[in-house]
Amino acid sequence: MMLKELNKRVIVVHWKRFASTDIDVFSSLKGFCDSYPTYNYHTLNNYLSKKKVPFENDEIKIERHPLIQKVRRPDLPKVLFWDFDFEKLDWSRSYKTVIERVLDKGNTMDWEEMIRFYGRENVIRALKEDITYLSDMTMEAVCKYFQLEKEKLRCYTKKQLHQGHWI
Repeated sequence: MMLKELNKRVIVVHWKRFASTDIDVFSSLKGFCDSYPTYNYHTLNNYLSKKKVPFENDEIKIERHPLIQKVRRPDLPKVLFWDFDFEKLDWSRSYKTVIERVLDKGNTMDWEEMIRFYGRENVIRALKEDITYLSDMTMEAVCKYFQLEKEKLRCYTKKQLHQGHWI
């Protein structure tokens, strides 16, 4: 990776005109100055570069911040997600699928990593409110591991409501 990519920064502008938090983010100081010509690029650049402190007046506060490029994700085996593009998986939005898959296909270490990433209480909440399917064997393991009654699991109550014909 090139050094220039490691040093990417954004310009964060805090507007003081409202009592609430009003923030704009610009990819460059030049972009900000082009959008707001009353602010001089060279003046702001010199101020931010030399003093290493935010520029501030009655109207705004301007800061340079590093661009966070590391994606936060659990350390789970890619093989558990064979049918997904692992690098593009949104771990926050897809939590139901991830938790269901790890519980059903993962081992104890995978379970522990999932709990570390999402938090024990969030996993239990997902089991009680969101996860709609687990195999019977997985359901038993989940109840034992988390010390839950199967009647509290959404996948169990859903299964009881949709039982097939006995023939």
